[in-house]
Amino acid sequence: MWPSCSFHITLLALGALASTTSSQQVPLAIANTTSNKVPTDAGGDVVAGFMPLQQSPASIFFVNYNQQNAMQLRHSMEGKLRNIRNVEMRVAKIQEIFDSMHMTSANGGGGAPVRQTVNNNESGLANSQLQRDLQLFSSRLGKKLQKATHVVLELRELLRYNLTKVWQYSYDDEDEEESELDLEMEMEDLHARNTASPSTDHMQLYLNSQIESCQPDDYDTEVDAISGSSSSAQSIHYNKQQIQILNYLKSDDGRATFLNENNARSLAVNGYISDQLIQLKRRLSRSEADKSNSKPSSGNHFKHIYFLSNSDGASASLHFRQLYVSAIKQKYVLLLIDVGSALNSELFDLTKSFVHEMLQLLEDTDKVSLVTVSSEASFMSLEAFPAEAGHGIYSATRGHKEEIISYINNLSRAQALTNHSLGFEYAFDLLHRLQQSGMINTADQPVEFVYVTRGLLTNLSDAMAVLRVVAEGQRRLKAPVIINTCAVVLDEKRIMYEKQFLSDVATQNYTKYEIDVTSWWPRAGQQATQLAGRFFVLSKLHAETSLPQTSSRIFGQLFQEHYLTDTLEVHPPVVDADSGDVLVSITHAVPPYGVVGVNLYLADLLEDLLNYPSAAASSAKQGGSGYAFLLDRSTGNTLAHPAFPRPLIQRETSYPVNIAYLENATDFSSLIRERLLHEENGNATADVYVGKQRLQRTYHWQSVLGFYVLCLVSNGGDSLRNASNTGSQRYNLKDTVSNYEPGYYGESMDLLYHRLDLNQAGSGQPKICRYFRQMATLDAPTLFLSAAAFESPFGFLHNNRPRTQLRHVESIMAYLRDSSGLLANPGLRPSIRHEVSVLYQAMQQLRRRHQDTRGSLRSHIIRRYMASVSGVLQLYPGCLLSSSYDPTRRPWFRQALAQPGKIVSTAPYLDAGGAGYIITIAHTIFEGKAHALHSVQQDRPIGVVALDVPYAFYYRLILEGTPLCQLPHMKCLIFEHEGYLLAHPSMLQPTTATRNQRRPHEHLTHKESYLANDVLNHGQLVRKLGCASYQNRTLQRFYAFNTSLATILGNVVHGERTKYAIALIRGSNLFAAVLNSSCDGGAFCPCSTIDRECLNCKRMDQTDCECPCECPMVGDSSSPSSLAYYANYTHQFPYCPPPSEHFIALPPTTQLLSALPSCPGSAGTCDAYSTQRECLGVMGCEWCQQDVEGNSFSTAFCASQASCFNGVLASLTPYGELDELELLAAHNPQREQHAYSAFGPLGGAIIVLAMVIGFAIYCYRHNLDAQTQEQFYVDSVQEENYGLPLSRFNFDDCKAHDEPPLGGGYDHAAAQRQLMNAADISPYHVSSGSSYRRPPNGESDHGYSTMTPHEDSSDQQCFTLAEPLLLHDKRHSKSDTMSISTSISSPTNRQQSSTQPNTHPYLSNQPTSKTERYKQQVQATPSPSRDRDRSCVYGQTTLPLEADESRPHYILAPVTVHRHMETAES
Repeated sequence: MWPSCSFHITLLALGALASTTSSQQVPLAIANTTSNKVPTDAGGDVVAGFMPLQQSPASIFFVNYNQQNAMQLRHSMEGKLRNIRNVEMRVAKIQEIFDSMHMTSANGGGGAPVRQTVNNNESGLANSQLQRDLQLFSSRLGKKLQKATHVVLELRELLRYNLTKVWQYSYDDEDEEESELDLEMEMEDLHARNTASPSTDHMQLYLNSQIESCQPDDYDTEVDAISGSSSSAQSIHYNKQQIQILNYLKSDDGRATFLNENNARSLAVNGYISDQLIQLKRRLSRSEADKSNSKPSSGNHFKHIYFLSNSDGASASLHFRQLYVSAIKQKYVLLLIDVGSALNSELFDLTKSFVHEMLQLLEDTDKVSLVTVSSEASFMSLEAFPAEAGHGIYSATRGHKEEIISYINNLSRAQALTNHSLGFEYAFDLLHRLQQSGMINTADQPVEFVYVTRGLLTNLSDAMAVLRVVAEGQRRLKAPVIINTCAVVLDEKRIMYEKQFLSDVATQNYTKYEIDVTSWWPRAGQQATQLAGRFFVLSKLHAETSLPQTSSRIFGQLFQEHYLTDTLEVHPPVVDADSGDVLVSITHAVPPYGVVGVNLYLADLLEDLLNYPSAAASSAKQGGSGYAFLLDRSTGNTLAHPAFPRPLIQRETSYPVNIAYLENATDFSSLIRERLLHEENGNATADVYVGKQRLQRTYHWQSVLGFYVLCLVSNGGDSLRNASNTGSQRYNLKDTVSNYEPGYYGESMDLLYHRLDLNQAGSGQPKICRYFRQMATLDAPTLFLSAAAFESPFGFLHNNRPRTQLRHVESIMAYLRDSSGLLANPGLRPSIRHEVSVLYQAMQQLRRRHQDTRGSLRSHIIRRYMASVSGVLQLYPGCLLSSSYDPTRRPWFRQALAQPGKIVSTAPYLDAGGAGYIITIAHTIFEGKAHALHSVQQDRPIGVVALDVPYAFYYRLILEGTPLCQLPHMKCLIFEHEGYLLAHPSMLQPTTATRNQRRPHEHLTHKESYLANDVLNHGQLVRKLGCASYQNRTLQRFYAFNTSLATILGNVVHGERTKYAIALIRGSNLFAAVLNSSCDGGAFCPCSTIDRECLNCKRMDQTDCECPCECPMVGDSSSPSSLAYYANYTHQFPYCPPPSEHFIALPPTTQLLSALPSCPGSAGTCDAYSTQRECLGVMGCEWCQQDVEGNSFSTAFCASQASCFNGVLASLTPYGELDELELLAAHNPQREQHAYSAFGPLGGAIIVLAMVIGFAIYCYRHNLDAQTQEQFYVDSVQEENYGLPLSRFNFDDCKAHDEPPLGGGYDHAAAQRQLMNAADISPYHVSSGSSYRRPPNGESDHGYSTMTPHEDSSDQQCFTLAEPLLLHDKRHSKSDTMSISTSISSPTNRQQSSTQPNTHPYLSNQPTSKTERYKQQVQATPSPSRDRDRSCVYGQTTLPLEADESRPHYILAPVTVHRHMETAES
């Protein structure tokens, strides 16, 4: 391909002779081993990696020169990291302490030794232990489920057999004036109806949905109060209001009866149900309290106990309404939607919202169809699912529902009036066709026909025509269907004709219009009233309450015994929107009254599995030495697996994941999976291929009450843990420990529990201070015990209440300090006490070093800490942490265990403690051995020692140790094993609207795209890999660099421009690169500035440069081929590990942090640094270079980070509410409290009122001018643009100058707000900002960034076009290259945009949900169908006209810039 030369032949020979290492494989077998393998220095890869290039003598000189520079940089960094490891982290000393105190792991530690030779006896012992674990875990889980099912069945029996007796007693109070004969007749009629068909009597009885929270009394009950569950009186009052509205709008036909929940029967029955729920709750609380006396760590397993009434349609949160509707099985919903001109935009939006509410209530086994009608009618056809689109019926899976919602959102109103008859004709044609094909059965299947309309008629005679069409349609069906109508109105005024018309349609009042239906209705044994539907009113005024309640109440007439299941139902896990808990519901239908059930915590059900065999085992590698998973036996879907995050940090309900997607063992999908789902217990062994190596994997399973299947997996003959561990690294300890600090066990151990907000008993109260944004102390290190350190992890988290926590903390610390052994264990695992003591001795080393004033890095190291694989954490300075924090799931812990014996650095992330963007440096500690000789390959790591440094710390080390990096046109940078930058020259620049927007998560492809393009040709250095994230149905693409690289690499293909050299910093996961960037070229890596969707999801080539991105998995779980479809991903890619828990918010405290004094050393010395180099990398300090408007200071200065975050004075920080207080503290630390002035509030209010009035007048005048100027312009643009979206351009390349359609703006800065949200979000995921609106066709709108090395240049220009497109040219580009939507700004617009204030470029500390890939914004377009084949996107270009300079005029032209165009040098 390229001409060869002698220089590269020499390099080839040297590369082939380099020391070879075994390949570092991605765990789990894959089909294409060359495309998803971590690169190594194997000879074959070297030959494939180096591509010969004809070079001039000058280029050879630059290559050699750069290699020397890279060696110098590497040597300098290796020395500094060695110093950090030995001096600052005290690794050798701590390892010595572990050896002397025989510190080992009690639960398996961080993975099994590498080359195990297991004989038959050891294998038998392991299997017997595994069987014991399986029996123990399944027994515990079974008891929890059995208790829940007993409660549900008890509630069911109470309602079925006792409500009739309550009615009998209530009749005496209600009907005192009735004669005794009438009362007896009515009671007999009541009993007859109750025994034969009780559904007819319950219509006269109004029952309230009642939800009892099982939280202890000292829990905050605001969430339950919101849902109406904490007080039955509140629920009754709410229902009373709603009934008054419904009665007001109810039809006037004689058949309808007005509901009155204040009658004696309703009050008595509701009171009885409420009493029974409360008594049951108290009985459960007493049983838990009795258990807690013997086992303090046990917790209450119930979240809610509830009765969901059919009368009010389960008027509670969405989750409860879903439970109520799900009792009606295999229902078919037909939606007839009016899109005529009678609906204005508000009513049309109300209609869409109602359909959205209804779709949310459906489950996977339901079916749905949709017909729209105006002057014409049409069926919903989704191009994404062509097989279903041919029939017009779709299963209500999550993927289908998201596409339907997208379709609904993209509907537009027609310009003609609605032809109601045509709509019903189309709807009944669809029903008849589906019935003929056998897809539905109206005789046996519940059918919900809903007509949502404004109800306007062109003339009054149309009502008869509509009823005739309905009668003819019903006659063709096997059994007639009930029709429900919904009138969409702006307020609650009486709508005379519409109300009468829609009531007649709902009740199918054929008699009124003299329509003969005797040929098909009523049938034998049926009454005419059984066909009557219900009429609802959807009011804009009461949309918040009427929409959700109507969406569930509309199913009320289908709540009949023959449509309901008569068994217990265990529902899939759901994230509760109010509390954030992941809940599993167990329900049972009680016809005709409603549904009873309980909510359980998923974390409680999984507590034995989440830490099996330990949290660290699965973090070292996928699967570890053994793991566990839990299945739903009826569906095969997975509830727990090493691929899943903890339920505690889930922020949204995930897609259902079949176990076949996650397990790629041979014959698993075809044989083992079926045995798992059908056999009560058993075991099976299968082969797993990791690369070319074959392993054996054994599955042991046990069914749990027929609901779940619990499976424990053991891996026999584990593969190499990490290919980078090539040699035996031994620590020869010269010194021996003669004595330890006092307090091995005893009162003198000055260790504090991390709950500094509680007044802990002990030897004196510590001095509490504010360390950035944390409550902290410098008096002693603090101890944090994660949930895994307790016998009942869920019990620890659940009982973490203010009233009981202090007593719990005191008992824990007393037990840990007890030297007599007389105190009882407060629920800790047996090994924890010893681990705390060993870690305390190690922390004394780190504490002394942190307090040493002679330390060269004292102003740069934020905190030091140490954690064990059991979840014990000690840190100094001691500080308060969240109870949900788990050190073993943090990125620094997982990466350290994955690369034992190396000093590991994480990619930058936001520190929850308030120190800004930080990097964690970590190193493993091995289990203790008497001979004190350790091998990386043979020894098990059981602890990690770590420290935090500021974001720019590594670049400071570069400047201190490598002067050549300060030369002009010379760039030195450091990146970690996935390509994320830890040091780059851009760290000297502030973050603005056009620069460094991705900070801190900046990748090599973002900043140095030219280097990234060339590096991809080094097969032995880097590979593009993929992993499958089934929970959000995406395929993640990322880079993996070879951490056992032995050579220095340079240019391969692009050799005549930028020269570079890359070398591994040995003993770490870092790489050093030196670039001679005097002649940067125009190469670029396409990166979306909108979301993370890849440029070309159909191709993943090794040499195609692209930023880390993701592709959606196109498929649907309802189709028969879905299992094979997703299994194809499983065979090609491993599953993605659960995302690291980067950001865990700190708990709220009763003390105001701003009232605490600052800890010494945390802030206040920034003004002592006069140069940027001195200020760089100092904790709590930033080099302040410009203001929020983008104006640079003539003289920059070093300031507090709180006042100048990211180098911008008075900019907002990612932390939120305390920013103003911190700014005041930073500018005036010695501020005094002034006396209160009574005039202050009054005067301030007057001034604010005057400003508001003035601003309103200004906006009004400005708006009038703008409307006269741009109204015709905007409308003409929309018409001539064929309905295509006006795309935005990459914000890193030029400033936006105009607003997108529908307002809001593509705020690229807002896209960074979601960066550090842990929820739930993949390790490579960057959410888009809330202001971004996707195009109406649902496709990703890519603002692809060029990302050239000119990115940080101040004279950067946008791309220009050589051949503009015409507005009326409908031809699309047929080029194979992807097109890039581009916006060109004029100098006039540049000047205007530069004066705009900076938008908030950072995230809030409030938890937000993860960006939903398929959720669409409401936007009307001429066509609702998705255009998937469009190969280019039109962009918006604004050019100034020179004809009239008095008033700006603009013209709009769509332009397209192709991907391979190079930059034009300005």
